[in-house]
Amino acid sequence: MSLKIKDIKIIDKYIIKQILFGLLMVSSILLGIAWFSQVIRLLSYLVNNNLSFFSFLKMTSLLLPDLMVIVFPIALFAVVLFIYNKLTSDKELIIMEAIGMSARDLSKPALFLSTIITLLCLFITIYISPIYATKYRTFIFDSQNDISALLIQEGEFNQITEGLTIYVRSSKDNILSDIFINDQRQKKRIRTILAEQGIVSTTNNNITLALVNGSVQEKVKEKYTFGTFEKYSADLGVIAKNSVRSKRMGELGIIELINSKELGYANDSNYSKYLVEIHKRLIQPFYNLLFVLIALIAIFKSPLNKRSNSKNMFFAVFVMIVFQFLYISFFNFLRIHPNWYPLVYLFTITALIVMLRFLYSDKVLITKGFKRKNEK
Repeated sequence: MSLKIKDIKIIDKYIIKQILFGLLMVSSILLGIAWFSQVIRLLSYLVNNNLSFFSFLKMTSLLLPDLMVIVFPIALFAVVLFIYNKLTSDKELIIMEAIGMSARDLSKPALFLSTIITLLCLFITIYISPIYATKYRTFIFDSQNDISALLIQEGEFNQITEGLTIYVRSSKDNILSDIFINDQRQKKRIRTILAEQGIVSTTNNNITLALVNGSVQEKVKEKYTFGTFEKYSADLGVIAKNSVRSKRMGELGIIELINSKELGYANDSNYSKYLVEIHKRLIQPFYNLLFVLIALIAIFKSPLNKRSNSKNMFFAVFVMIVFQFLYISFFNFLRIHPNWYPLVYLFTITALIVMLRFLYSDKVLITKGFKRKNEK
């Protein structure tokens, strides 16, 4: 039976659609689980820093690019293994081979998608992740240094220092509304201040409260004075925290990592860690392609019968776990011996080439309990 190019394209689109749909479902579930685990871990941060739920969601969403790079290889592996195994169980794969399609032809859709995902993850690790990591660390730093959120809770009497109590009805974007201040830090001079609005700011590293439209009642030696004001500055007697932060390794781009010593981020003792981070960002995305090749070999290089399908899947999962273990081990080794970094590239490139050549060859994978392809 002759097979036209048009027919091949239809089959390719059919397989691609199934993989894309499965990838969307599985990656969404895994991303949701990974993201939710981060939300649980950061719940105490939400409470301690008085963040709104929307701000908290915004903060945790900045973790998604890094989570995507971790989730995609596993999701892609699981989906490709499941889809091709389903095609085998439903006899569709056998029919496709019977009309003249080879393993090379049938594996093209999965390899095409895995190449696209690999390039996407490479773009994320090189460009997107540093940007989002910077936004995430900046958000945390700003919230930790949001003076009004740290010192003053809405609807509560806040004792800022001994003898100084402040109450505000509401606080938004560092602007306080309906303010009550009772200042008894000087026993001989007690002040009570009311104001419509106020802004917390720092002046000469001291935290002050700039008040608008209010009144001041002062008691000095049993004498009371009363006055109103349009503008008033109250010194809270608190030293402001450091308002400058330095970038962490995850926030640096590739060029910054290379020049991290010259830029002052690294020193002689930890410079190797910055170099390892470069290799990790360049290598990690290629595990999308590597894991897909493992799944395809398990399917196309083993007998196409239902009895062996579960064994194929277990074998593929085992090999994938081994490669994941080796990946982690290599980079743990590089942190101690950074000069051995070519070993990681050699291993990854060799594994890709060997698996691709084996997939396109006529050889059959032989594992315990499997029959040869042509054996009856």
